[in-house]
Amino acid sequence: MATAQDCSIGLATESTFRTYAAPTRFLEFTDESLGWNKNVKQGQGLRTGARLARSGRRTVPTADGGGDFSVELASKGLGLLWNGLFGAGTSTLVGGTTYQQVFTLADTQPSLTIQKGLPQVGGTVDAYSFLGCTVDGIEFDFPNGDICTAKVSVDAADLTTAQSYAAPSYPAAPVNLFHFAGGTVSTGTLTAPTATALASAVTATANVRSGNVQISRNVVKDRFTFGGAGRKSQQKPGVPTVSGKLEIEYDQSTYRDAILNDTGVCVVLTFTAGALSTGLETFQLVLPEIRFNGELPKANGGEIIVQSLDFDALDNLTAAQPIWLVTRTADTAL
Repeated sequence: MATAQDCSIGLATESTFRTYAAPTRFLEFTDESLGWNKNVKQGQGLRTGARLARSGRRTVPTADGGGDFSVELASKGLGLLWNGLFGAGTSTLVGGTTYQQVFTLADTQPSLTIQKGLPQVGGTVDAYSFLGCTVDGIEFDFPNGDICTAKVSVDAADLTTAQSYAAPSYPAAPVNLFHFAGGTVSTGTLTAPTATALASAVTATANVRSGNVQISRNVVKDRFTFGGAGRKSQQKPGVPTVSGKLEIEYDQSTYRDAILNDTGVCVVLTFTAGALSTGLETFQLVLPEIRFNGELPKANGGEIIVQSLDFDALDNLTAAQPIWLVTRTADTAL
């Protein structure tokens, strides 16, 4: 019998927008807020003898859904999610059973079916299938001394409870987590990733305590038109933005000067986990150019001075991509 701990989230890429696709990938999530928004309108016409708003005049002209869910960064099973955000992803055999997945920003994004299973007290699992889902953004968090996480924001065009519950299946062990102990940050001249080679930068830093990167597609969500029966047309990505924050110990003047001179800095965040047939399980975010918004260092009551540096990622003008997400994994496909 299912218990309250047996909630699930599964997803699949839709062949046709807003048409159910049975979930093929299931996520180990930590929290979720996927919901449904009715645009309720109540008729206001006066009628003799009526004292309350009339039930026959209540209507729902439009409705849509969406919300957030969070996952820990795992070495398997997340390729469809990254592809949902970026829109372009490849999976290439590196050697043996090791694959490299490379994701870049595309002008279009796939629509997804996202189904969540919610157990009733008695054990029956109800399936909520959100259709026509577009990943609006993901916030990656790389905390000090902890597990790396991703908070995913999605917009949904429709919802059905008529589809059967898809029983979850998860990647075969081992599935490792990316965390603080496996993290490095590099700057300097960038060597961009290829289909089979990881990215690198020439200077490894030893002063970064934690980091955060937010990628938003700024999706156009309000595409309600006549003839759509109150449901929206497919969402379209807007102008993407990438921003974040690095928390660093003040051990040199490099970042101070980058703030004062508004100098561009390349950043490669790399996390490794378990062994593969070729190399290690790897997660990378590659930002060819970021620019810091502040802050200058300040005294810290006699303690080590720590700076919290907000940044914006820019297109770098010459780099082939403004951002790459790269993974090394035993997954054979996205």
